[in-house]
Amino acid sequence: MKPGAGLTMRRRLLISAGVVFTAITGVTAAHAATAAVSEPTLQQPDTAATSFDAAFWHRQEQLVDFRGWTEGLPGIKTSGYVTSINNEPVDGSVVLVWHAPPDPVQRQIIDEARRRHIPISVQQRRYSMADLERAASLIFAMESGAGELHNFKISGAGSFSIDFDGVTVIGQYIHPPPEGTTAADTALTQTLTARTGVAVRIEHGELVAHHG
Repeated sequence: MKPGAGLTMRRRLLISAGVVFTAITGVTAAHAATAAVSEPTLQQPDTAATSFDAAFWHRQEQLVDFRGWTEGLPGIKTSGYVTSINNEPVDGSVVLVWHAPPDPVQRQIIDEARRRHIPISVQQRRYSMADLERAASLIFAMESGAGELHNFKISGAGSFSIDFDGVTVIGQYIHPPPEGTTAADTALTQTLTARTGVAVRIEHGELVAHHG
């Protein structure tokens, strides 16, 4: 990629804390108070690793392999699958995020997890990943400082969050809202929710761009 080319495009990013962010600047970004949905790059434990370390790496490899198997299933893209969250640092379990009624694909995933002795639970969601990505795109099409965003500058948006079923908009008010931040946030979330058809929440701050 040519120097600066990243500044002209919007890149989908997986940020730690279970939030899928798209940065307005289009460069690699991070945001404070975020956790992880993406799988970590597997590293080999060093030779001095304890039995606990070895068990951790073995569990991590199992979970990464299981997620790859899940996302390669026939019919997965037309099922209710949204994503899966691996809890390897906690208990080696998987949370299957689902937006539709149970179907044969979900049953197959649960059965395979049990066959592999991986604890699994289902977190039901209202929106599909397609719904969330469409809503984020609609928000990005709005111009900061104009229309619905006449007093708000967007820095980025999360199309998936572990703790919220909707789109998380990151940004700052251009001028202190005369009605107060809380009231302004409420009005803005209601406006954006009505516009996109997906629940929206506001987080104040900005994505920190990293070039390189």
